[in-house]
Amino acid sequence: MRYWICILCFNPFFYTYASINYHVLVNKNLKQLDVKICSDKNLPSQYALGRSRSSQYIKSLTQHSTSKPSKNLKLYRGRLYLSDTSTGDCVSYQTDLTKSLVHDNKTVLIDNRDWLLYPNTEHQVKIQFHFEHRKHKVSAPWPKVHKGKSNNHYILPRYPKSQSSKTVIGQVHIASLNVKNAKIEIALIGIDDKKRLNEYIKWISDTAEILDTHTGLFPQRPVQIILAAKGSQREAVPWAEVQRGGGASVHFYVDEFRDINDFYQDWTAVHELSHLYLPSLQTEDLWLSEGLATYYQVVLRSKAKITTSSQGWQKLLSGFNRGKRADNGLNLRQTNATQHYYWGGTAYFFMADVAIRTHTNQTLFSVMNQFVNCCINEVGQWSAERLTAKLDLISQTRIFSELLEKQALTRSFPNVDPVLATLGVTQSFWGRIRINDEQGYDMRKQIMSP
Repeated sequence: MRYWICILCFNPFFYTYASINYHVLVNKNLKQLDVKICSDKNLPSQYALGRSRSSQYIKSLTQHSTSKPSKNLKLYRGRLYLSDTSTGDCVSYQTDLTKSLVHDNKTVLIDNRDWLLYPNTEHQVKIQFHFEHRKHKVSAPWPKVHKGKSNNHYILPRYPKSQSSKTVIGQVHIASLNVKNAKIEIALIGIDDKKRLNEYIKWISDTAEILDTHTGLFPQRPVQIILAAKGSQREAVPWAEVQRGGGASVHFYVDEFRDINDFYQDWTAVHELSHLYLPSLQTEDLWLSEGLATYYQVVLRSKAKITTSSQGWQKLLSGFNRGKRADNGLNLRQTNATQHYYWGGTAYFFMADVAIRTHTNQTLFSVMNQFVNCCINEVGQWSAERLTAKLDLISQTRIFSELLEKQALTRSFPNVDPVLATLGVTQSFWGRIRINDEQGYDMRKQIMSP
C-alpha cells in the first residue's frame, strides 16, 4: 500500500483552521483504492459508510501516528470510531473495486456509499484523486477545489451520507459544458467512437438549452452527467435516474447503436434534467418531483417543437387518464402506484400553473426559477408542506399550499377535468382530445406553444 506525506498536516501556516484531507490513489488495474485521511489538526472521531453492508469492501484499516505505533482498526456496522488522536495522525484503508468494474474492466462506476468513510465534522473536507495510470480520469458529483485547474480535487459537501451518488474512474471521456452560469460535466462510459461521443455531448447540450430557453433558467449549479453504453436495448434510453449525494447528478444508460435522432425523440433527458428544479424531497413526497418533471417534459418538448401543441395536450390528457385508472383510493402521499403519483403530481403542477397565470402575472416557470435561485442548495430533505409554503411565499399567493391540501392530500386524484375544460380541452368517449378554439385559446398558447 502506498502513502503520501500530508504536507498540510505539518505546515504551521495552516493551523489557523481545520481541514480534513482525503488522498485517494487509484490502482493501475482499477481493482483497488488506497485512501489516506489526514488533518492539520486532530482527526474527527467518527466516520461512517453510506450503507453498512459495504464494510465487506474495506480492508487494511489503520491509524498512523507520528508519536505512537500504528494501530489496526475495525468497522462496527459500517462505522469507525477513533479515540486518543493527536495532531498529525492519519487513517488509511483500502477499497476493493472489482465489483464496480464496467466497460471490459476499463472503468470503475462506484457508488460513493461503498467506499467513502464520511466524517462527522463541521470542518472543510477535501478529496484528491491520484492515479498510477496516466490515462485514468475521474468524475465525481462534488464541487471542485480549483475550478478549471485541477480535474481531480474536490470539496466534500455536507449531505446525508445515505444519499446515493457515483464516481467514475478510469478510461472515461469527460466533457465540460456551460449553460449560462451552470457548469455541466459529462462522463461518457463505453463509447470510443469520436463522432458518437460528440453526438451525445451535443444531445445533452441541446436538451439543457431547451430547459434554459423555455423556462428562462437552467438550474444554476454544477451538474454531473454520467452516460453509460448498455448495448442493444428496446429504447434509446432504457433507464435513467437523478442522484443527489453531495451534488446534482443525472445518470443515463443508453443504447449506443441507436441513431442519434432517436435520443432527441425520447422524453427521458428532458424529464431527468427537469428534476433539478426541485431539491431532495422526503420519500412520501416524491410525487412532487415526478410530477414537476413530467409536466415540464410534456410542455418543454412541445415548446421546443419536438411534438406539436395538440400532441402535448393529448399527452397530458392521456397521462391523466392513466393516473385515474391507477387510482387506488389513496392520496398522492400514500399511493405507491407509479402512474397514479406520476400523473397525479403532473395534474397538481398543471393546475398550479393555470392558477398562477390566471391570478397573477407570473408563471410556474418564473416561480420555480426564483425557488432555484433562493433555496435549491439548502441542506436537508424537504416535505411537501415546506416546499409549498416556500412557493407560496415566492408567488405571494396561497395557490400551492391550497392545492396541496384540497387536491393532493384530501383526494385520491386531483380534479383536473374542470381546469382542462376552462382551457377548451375535453375528450371524446374514446379518450381522444377535443379542443374548442374559442375557449381558453390564449392560456393554451402560453402553456404549450413555442
